[in-house]
Amino acid sequence: MWWDPWNGFGNSNGNGSFLPFGIFRPDGDNNNIKNSSDSYHVYVNGDYVGDKELITQGEEGTSVIHDYLESRGFQDFGVKLEGDRIDVESEEPHQSDDMKRHLAVYLSIR
Repeated sequence: MWWDPWNGFGNSNGNGSFLPFGIFRPDGDNNNIKNSSDSYHVYVNGDYVGDKELITQGEEGTSVIHDYLESRGFQDFGVKLEGDRIDVESEEPHQSDDMKRHLAVYLSIR
C-alpha cells in the first residue's frame, strides 16, 4: 500500500496514474508547475529578437522585459503578451533599434 497525498492510502480514483513522489496530481493537473521549456518569443516592432526562457515558477516575461528596458533608460514603449509571444512596441525608430540590440544581448545570456 502507498500514500497518495490527494486521496490518502491507495488509489481511490481508480485511474492508476499516481506518481509516488507527489509531483503531479493523479488527475493530471500540473498547470501550476513550471516546465523547463517555458519560453516566449520576443519581438520589437514586429522584428524577432530572441527567446526569453522563464527561470522561476511564476515569473512573468512581460514584466522582466519591461523592467530590463527601463533599467537601460528606455521610455515611452509598450510591452504586451499574446500567447507565447512578447511584443515590445516603440514609435521611435532609433529607440527600437537600440532596444533590439540590448534585448538581443540580454536574451542570449539569460
